[in-house]
Parts: sequence; C-alpha cells; structure tokens
Amino acid sequence: MRALLLATSLSLGSLALGGPDPAVAHVGHGDEFQQQGNVRQVKASAEIDALLGITTAPATEAGGVVSIPVAAVVDAEGKPLVFVKSGTTYDPVFIQTGATEGDQIDVTDGVTAGENVVTQGALSLYAESKKSQSAAAAAGEPTAAPTEAPAPPVAATPTAAAGPNPLLIGAAAVVVVVGGGVVVSRLGRKH
Repeated sequence: MRALLLATSLSLGSLALGGPDPAVAHVGHGDEFQQQGNVRQVKASAEIDALLGITTAPATEAGGVVSIPVAAVVDAEGKPLVFVKSGTTYDPVFIQTGATEGDQIDVTDGVTAGENVVTQGALSLYAESKKSQSAAAAAGEPTAAPTEAPAPPVAATPTAAAGPNPLLIGAAAVVVVVGGGVVVSRLGRKH
C-alpha cells in the first residue's frame, strides 16, 4: 500500500511541476529587458561562450535596411528570435523578418543597426535560456529581475494558453504503472 501511495504522490508532484508555461514577450534590451515568458536572458561569460561556440557581430544597415546572418535566427515555437548581447547578458528578441539574400536576412523590426547579435551558437543559447528558466522556477526564484521603471511593452502579442507538459504527464503515468506493478507483485507474494 505504501508503494501505491508513493507512486501516486510522485505522479501528482510531476503533474504539478508540468503546469502551463507562461506567456512570452520582449520589451527592450539590457536594463530594460523584462522576461515575461519561457525564453530568459542568459548571462554572458567567457566559459559559456566557449562551451556553446557563441560569436557575435553587429547588425548591418545598407540602404536603410538592417540585416543579420540567417544563422542568427532561431525558430522559437514558430516565431523568429535572435539573441542580442547587452553588456553582460544575451537578451532574447523576437523580430520581424523580410527578404533573404544569400546568407543574410533583412530585419524589419526588433533589431537596429550596430546591435551585437549572436551569429553562431544562437540555437545552443536558446536551449540554455529555456534550461535556465526551468532551474529558476524549480528553485523558486523570480522569473525576471525587477527594474526601477518598467518600459511599456513594444509589441507584446498574446500567446495561446499552453497546457500541461506532455513529457511530465508521460513520466507520471510511468511512475503510476510501475508503482502499481510493484504493489500487485507484493500482494501476489503474500497470498
């Protein structure tokens, strides 16, 4: 009976941790950055840069059009995202893209000329930012550093409400099934 109670407790705990993800929006760079979703700032350090192979380059402008390398753009759940290095952090920035010419893509909104955009290692940085959020949430840390005067949202778009994490639901189901198997096998030995 204890095994069944343990399995039930573990599965309910897994479901609680697998609740809905928060919404995503970006309202600025550097000190103005306010994390409102599932993509977090990542602190820049020589160790992380070397480990993830991160390189940056300034966004260029030609004929009034800002462009960045195509490799800098990450598909974040269907939305184009880049990381901009602002001092000691990499800030996730959702962008609007235009035409692609060779290995360059035009940016119509989100990045300005001269901003240091992550050109290599952006996908690894994206994964790191999602991992950082999970670790902060598990530790009970706030998801964003408070700022003295929050900037108004630039283009905060509502996102669809996310459901429970299917991976955690599957893990909880496995725990229940295994726990039930242990209980049944122990009951079988007693009779």
